[in-house]
Amino acid sequence: MRGPGSCPTTGRSWGPRGRSERRAQSAKAGITLDLTDLRIFRAVAESGSFSRAAQLLFLAQPSVSHRMAALERETGTQLFTRTGRGVHLTPAGSLFLGYARAGLESIDQGRRAIAQYLLGRSGSLALGCATTAATHILPQLLRGYIVGHPDVDVRVRTGRSLEVLALLTARQVDVALVRLEVRQGELTSEVLLREPVCLVAPPDHPLARRKAPVRAGDLHGTSLLTYYRESDFWTQVYGAAEQVAGPIHRAMELDSLDAVRSMALAGLGLAFLPYSSVQSDIAEGRLCRLEVTDVALPERITTICRRSDTPFVGPVAEIWAEIARSYGQSVS
Repeated sequence: MRGPGSCPTTGRSWGPRGRSERRAQSAKAGITLDLTDLRIFRAVAESGSFSRAAQLLFLAQPSVSHRMAALERETGTQLFTRTGRGVHLTPAGSLFLGYARAGLESIDQGRRAIAQYLLGRSGSLALGCATTAATHILPQLLRGYIVGHPDVDVRVRTGRSLEVLALLTARQVDVALVRLEVRQGELTSEVLLREPVCLVAPPDHPLARRKAPVRAGDLHGTSLLTYYRESDFWTQVYGAAEQVAGPIHRAMELDSLDAVRSMALAGLGLAFLPYSSVQSDIAEGRLCRLEVTDVALPERITTICRRSDTPFVGPVAEIWAEIARSYGQSVS
């Protein structure tokens, strides 16, 4: 049995109590809003007319009226008072307008931010860099980029090349500069630089004063400063020398090529080092470069890498292009 003042089909009551129940049910269910509806609502509210709002938004007036009626059903309350001269906001409509404006402005700001990001002008950029590259190569590479992209937040993490690659595969950095050639299916890489490894000595070392080419055998009886044994650098450089001359005395083994350089500068021995790390020392006479005649010293490779499954846009694309330009390479 239906009570008085109720709908014959649903049994729901009419009047204030029934409207309150419907509003409560709508609030409980949650409101689903469409951005187009919010823009239409704002235009109607600001113009005071369905027809003017339709003209401003290039819509048909019946569509505007229909969508505003649907919005009122969605919010569970009347938003407009319709009169012969146009429409006026109800108190609920005035309340809702503030939130609609704020929401639309927030969305517009987000779209503008995305546009700036896609152009590489804003956002963040996490770089991973092998320690020696961070010391001797990265500053020159970043100088122009930082000046041209002041609104990009740049963070740099350094470590050994394999550690930096692990950061990249774990998505903790966006771009990596490492000192080895990279062949991993999930990474896109490009060799930027192949530089020689050279043997250097303090200027007062007997081999430096001799001013003659050095053979591997001449290293016997000298103090050689070496990079740590587990590194590829050790195998490529010291292993190659020992294949020619046999075991070579090592005065000190260090876990950093910068530390090897510092010890050489302090006069503690000879060292094999990438040319970029001692270029200024050689030019200014702090170290002497010795020619080695019977050992094929390897090249030291610098490679730029990124994840292949990450969109190549924004700061990542910009720094990649900046670095590639610095080396006269094409961007891939």
